[in-house]
Amino acid sequence: MEDEIAGATRWQERTVEHSLKAARQQAISRGNLFIAAAVELLRTTGKADFTVLEVVDQAGMSLRSFYQHFATKDDLLLALVEVTIGQHVTAARRQVDAASDPTAKLEALVRAMFGSQETDDPASRGLVLFHWHLADSRTDEFAATIRPYADIVGEILEAGIADGTFRDDLAVPAMAGLVVHTLVSVLDMRVLGVRLGGDDATADDLVQWCLSAVSRR
Repeated sequence: MEDEIAGATRWQERTVEHSLKAARQQAISRGNLFIAAAVELLRTTGKADFTVLEVVDQAGMSLRSFYQHFATKDDLLLALVEVTIGQHVTAARRQVDAASDPTAKLEALVRAMFGSQETDDPASRGLVLFHWHLADSRTDEFAATIRPYADIVGEILEAGIADGTFRDDLAVPAMAGLVVHTLVSVLDMRVLGVRLGGDDATADDLVQWCLSAVSRR
């Protein structure tokens, strides 16, 4: 009898596990529909001021379903930022890993960020505006979205310090933060069309600027 009960318990555990897996996949699938709807609205308007109802209509889903997946529109847009940056970080990491030395790796990262196709996507303007809003209203979550870039830069800097290529008079986290803030700021201004006069900085300019900042004098 005890063996039968134990067997039933294992069966129940497998059933619950299967049920949770199916629910999880369904939640992810529906969540992706809302994310895709938000991207389309961002492309259409160039802004992030659309309403939840517009997202729901664009996705062809119900308002109830939206709030089963996201507590607010900001949560939806945060998910979109995380997905977008996650994909770009993965692509940038491949280019960095393929480079031969710390100098080449930093150049590869700068070019991967500067030359990203996402910066030319009409949806990028709305994402940048939301990212600034996120920095003000949910600072820790904003920091978490760009931390993967700082992690990659930190790894590159540590390797460059170890082989004598990069300066060692500043802490690695501080240097990595300065590099990432420079890159993100330049990209944001580029997406928003902010011009400070004269010719825009090129990828070559940005590479030289960043390398000059971290190289051993």
